[in-house]
Amino acid sequence: MKKTAVFAVLVLCIAAVMSAGCITPDDPAEPLDYATALIGDWKSQGTYQAGGDVEYHIVYHFNADNTGKLAADVNGKEISSLDVFWGYVEKNGYIVAYTTSSTADYLYISEDEKQLINEFGEVFDRL
Repeated sequence: MKKTAVFAVLVLCIAAVMSAGCITPDDPAEPLDYATALIGDWKSQGTYQAGGDVEYHIVYHFNADNTGKLAADVNGKEISSLDVFWGYVEKNGYIVAYTTSSTADYLYISEDEKQLINEFGEVFDRL
């Protein structure tokens, strides 16, 4: 009898732990619309150096037609830019291709849609 009671309590404890993540909040968050979440402007948190003296931020401008621009921002002024194309692949996140080369970057958006993170861990904030 004692073994049965211990087993029953153990089963109840396991069931409680397993179902703890299944409880939904009273006001669940809206699912992220990945097709449109990237649209807008994003600026790198960190700075980069050119020529050893000039520090700049990277700024992405993403348009609704899957085009955009990657720009170098020095003290609030964009000094150089590249045209880009972007798309969303459910398995990989966002893919940004550059028109001047055969390279691409992979970007992931935070659930609150306020930050982008690339595959190198660099963070971009929504402007």
